[in-house]
Amino acid sequence: MYMTYLMCGYAATLALVLLGCRIGARSVPGLRGVGLLSWALFLGLVGDLFLAMRPFAPAWITILVANEALFASSLLIYCATAETLAVRMRFLFWGIGLLVVSFATNGYFTYLHPELTVRILIYSGTSAVYSAATALLLFQPENPPARFAGLVSTLRFPTVALAWLQILIVAQYTLRSVLAVWFPPGDFAHIDLIQLGFSYAIMVLNLAAGCGLIWLALCIHRRDLQMVARTDSLTGLLNRRAFEETLTRQLRRANHTGRFLVLLLLDIDRFKVVNDTWGHLAGDRVIQKVSSTLLVGLRPSDVLSRIGGEEFIALLQDATVAQAEEVAERLRTEIADLTGLPGGAQITISIGVAQSRQDETPDELFHRCDEAMYRSKEGGRNLVSVSEVPLSGLVSTCEPAGYATRGTSG
Repeated sequence: MYMTYLMCGYAATLALVLLGCRIGARSVPGLRGVGLLSWALFLGLVGDLFLAMRPFAPAWITILVANEALFASSLLIYCATAETLAVRMRFLFWGIGLLVVSFATNGYFTYLHPELTVRILIYSGTSAVYSAATALLLFQPENPPARFAGLVSTLRFPTVALAWLQILIVAQYTLRSVLAVWFPPGDFAHIDLIQLGFSYAIMVLNLAAGCGLIWLALCIHRRDLQMVARTDSLTGLLNRRAFEETLTRQLRRANHTGRFLVLLLLDIDRFKVVNDTWGHLAGDRVIQKVSSTLLVGLRPSDVLSRIGGEEFIALLQDATVAQAEEVAERLRTEIADLTGLPGGAQITISIGVAQSRQDETPDELFHRCDEAMYRSKEGGRNLVSVSEVPLSGLVSTCEPAGYATRGTSG
């Protein structure tokens, strides 16, 4: 009766975890994956209760239905993990097929050719496949935009830890299968201590995996809230506060390593005319069109932000002033050539370029870039102006001292 008592205790623990899962889901609305995880825990609870009935109930309930409930629970944990990570469930079709195959083979080795050892191998092998599929999901790298790289890196530890936990579960199932062949068990209700010990270890690991998935869902939910707090709702770019935090961090690093950063401050010319002529909704569409054009024109490692109504700023890393000026000129030309704007509007932008100096503060760098941008405005708009950089701060000695203004006034 050892296994029966073990299953009853495990079922009671699952019930408590399920209760905690439901409380967490109600306390934190929008928690991804927890709904599917709740169903997984429920099916696991049903499967374990049916297994505990082995000495008193027919085999079709305590073997076939019980095992299928546990397999479905493992498949739902895979689905819950995919939903939590917001990735495709590529294994779902094969997982459902595996449910059908396991049901048929369990039925054969229950009624036509009863064999406990083979059923243990079927259970261990099927469960190991589901755990391996879940581990592969968790090991998949996430490639976020550069502006969110820091937030995603905070998820690396819980994701990798949960992946290795699934690998450990796979190893446990594999070892259990080997021992079942070497030391065949007698019967389920009076199973030997080796199989009993492995059953207990696997239950503990599965509980840890369920609790770990709740932890991961909470971490991702917190990450999503941080992204919302750092993002401009109209364009999806970083907002001003988030950009200032990024600039401060990157400038501190640049000062420490002796490298330089370049800022581009971009302002749409005569944007008020767009709002007054076609309305604010048209103005919003123009902002979105400009932001997407700027984002495509920059490297993935560059950071772009909307810091005002029609004002954008870009942080270019590992770029010389000459390279930054070339990028600015290209962006200015692309914006001037935009078509399909509301009312057939034609817009231009004025750009200021400034390279950081050693030990310069973010406010000082931004102020110089702002002055360069206003120089473009005063020069007739649709221009690129480069802030003065002393010779000691130049990355490329061919850069001119003082201001350089390029472009076409308009």
